[in-house]
Amino acid sequence: MSRRRFLAGAAAAAAMAALPTAIRAQQRRVAIAGAGLSGLHAALMLQQAGFEVIVIEGRDRVGGRILTLDQVPGRPEAGGSQIASNYRRLLAAAEGVGVEITPPEARLAFPTSYLINGRPETRRGWSESPENPFPEELRAITPDRLTSYLLREPPFRQNSDWHSAGMSHFDVSASDWFREQGLNDAGLALLGANNSYGNTLAGTSLLSLYRVVAGFQRGAAEGASLLEVEGGNMRLPEAMAARLAQPVRLGETVDRVENTGGGVVVRCASGLVIDADAAILTLPVPALRQIEFSPALPARQREALDAVVFNKVTQAYLQASGDDWEACGIPGSIWSNAEFGRLFARREAATGNALVTVWINGDGCDRYDALPEAEAGELILEDIFRVYPDARGKLNLRGLVRWGADPFSQGSWPAWAPGQIGRYYEALRQPANGVHFAGEHTASEFSGMEGAFESGERAAGEVMAAAGR
Repeated sequence: MSRRRFLAGAAAAAAMAALPTAIRAQQRRVAIAGAGLSGLHAALMLQQAGFEVIVIEGRDRVGGRILTLDQVPGRPEAGGSQIASNYRRLLAAAEGVGVEITPPEARLAFPTSYLINGRPETRRGWSESPENPFPEELRAITPDRLTSYLLREPPFRQNSDWHSAGMSHFDVSASDWFREQGLNDAGLALLGANNSYGNTLAGTSLLSLYRVVAGFQRGAAEGASLLEVEGGNMRLPEAMAARLAQPVRLGETVDRVENTGGGVVVRCASGLVIDADAAILTLPVPALRQIEFSPALPARQREALDAVVFNKVTQAYLQASGDDWEACGIPGSIWSNAEFGRLFARREAATGNALVTVWINGDGCDRYDALPEAEAGELILEDIFRVYPDARGKLNLRGLVRWGADPFSQGSWPAWAPGQIGRYYEALRQPANGVHFAGEHTASEFSGMEGAFESGERAAGEVMAAAGR
């Protein structure tokens, strides 16, 4: 595999090629906080360019918001679940570290049944349902498809246009815009029941939803299919970390970052101090706001760290034997506006057992996140049993992940509020005082895992360019 393909980006490859030999020989040191995909990708690029790289991670594992639940039957993905075949940076990196990318053996089945206000519905019967609050011209469209339908003509043509200045008039409340399309309060509540890109529909930027829909359309236009890492998506960051000359230092959280005039000092809660020539922080925004910077960050950047929150996601993983699942009375995968949100069900080929992922978004997570883990899991089951009493004693909880309660991310991805993209997006990715910022929230063209790679590539290129001056 060629070095240029491994870099997987023309700009970063050019930056590396232009790096003076003397700079490479100096073994300049870079501290990287965060051992997710963006941090590990940046670290491998810099290491290949001759830099000394020290990666620290607050968790006791690498991967960040990539999390394969190896201990749960079916080994579900609790974060970073989708790899598209047009993720060229990710695919090149996987090849570079010897990780196999394959089509999935079994996918989560998307909902074919609905539970609206406690009433079972089907896609075919939805248009005539008494629970359907949509205007006449939209009644045939089920609530899980309505957002994509209404946003089917994004106002931008290039992948990176979503954050351009010309899009600012779309950086408004999604609920206000949907109301203008004829939705009433009941329709808005239903549309926001499983909003994956904001904690409330009113607090979600319309522009961020346009970006999501445009990304799906791009993948469809490119014929992209879904893939997975052989053995679980966690195997990719683990393999990347194994290629580092210095092992990732786990359990290290950053307290303070100082610019000394000649370099950057990163101070950790454990007492670890790293003297470096530059630093890359790939942490989610909620974690960045806990760090003290000296000198202080520019006012707009500090304001951005204080303002931007991440989307809350709670996921429970349930299992039933094949016979028990048939007796549960749950009609496969379900989209609902009940407390438990959505159920994604699939069969395990080897055993015939049913594996069910409960997926709750936004402020609907609060009633579960406020409880101790065991009680939260019991409450999710009770919410399901109240609707499907025949499932009691047949569905068993095997795992629970609460990203909103996770101290290292406090959510899964940016919940861009109205006005925040235009005001804060560029500020969040600007270098300041020898510190560079990466992470999926700073990506321009892609979101998700490819966005993480894109952002790490950009930050590494910035460090290389600064070292070459």
